Amino acid sequence: MVCGKGGTGKSALSVLMARLLSDKYKVYLIDSDESNELLPKMLGTSSPRPLAEYLGGKQKIFKIGEINIVKALETASGGIKPGALPEEYVSRSPEGIGLLTIGKVRKLGEGCACPFNFLTKVFLKNLRLDEGEIVLVDTDAGIEHIGRGVEEGSDGVLAVADPTVESLTLAKILKDNCEAGAKDFWLVLNKVTPEISDILKKMAKRMGLEVTGVVRYDPQIFRSSLQGSKLEAGEALNDVKLLLEHMNLL
Repeated sequence: MVCGKGGTGKSALSVLMARLLSDKYKVYLIDSDESNELLPKMLGTSSPRPLAEYLGGKQKIFKIGEINIVKALETASGGIKPGALPEEYVSRSPEGIGLLTIGKVRKLGEGCACPFNFLTKVFLKNLRLDEGEIVLVDTDAGIEHIGRGVEEGSDGVLAVADPTVESLTLAKILKDNCEAGAKDFWLVLNKVTPEISDILKKMAKRMGLEVTGVVRYDPQIFRSSLQGSKLEAGEALNDVKLLLEHMNLL
């Protein structure tokens, strides 16, 4: 799970990680952010139908309950195989990355995103992956998903911190929860210059945080994000590759 406060660059890093990992794995990227819209364009693919629609809409998710959600989505004995879901719920990038969307809040007064967090939790807990498959989750901003227990179904959390003390504070909360739940934890500093990187590393160390990787400010990422086009990256791509190596995923 790729987590952190809003604006840290979770979606961009998720896309770059997915691209690099697609050379080694069959990658699925789950969009569990109920607000953001442009992840499909960043990935270079179309928007899949939300999984919430597969279950009849957001208002029915809690009523259906975990057992029946699993039964509805079950595509393998005792679990859910993302590659076996109907094709309209999984779009594909040029690299073959599968994109799944949990659901989006789009209408005034439709209610909170709690059912989407619940669906993400159930989905992750019941995933059945084949050898060579990997799933990345681009989460919603902040750490509300901790309260919903979404992390229960994950192997680990990558906390993304931008040049703010708030992002490091949330990373510390994520780290403490991962340790309590016996989950892997990594921390990446994103959108930084060398000077700021040194400051953040010292701050992280004082907070008991070990920095796994550093991703430099990359004008190509900002330019393509501003244009709403397929994500482009320069030096940041090399930084993400080093990050994945340090995470023992490459």
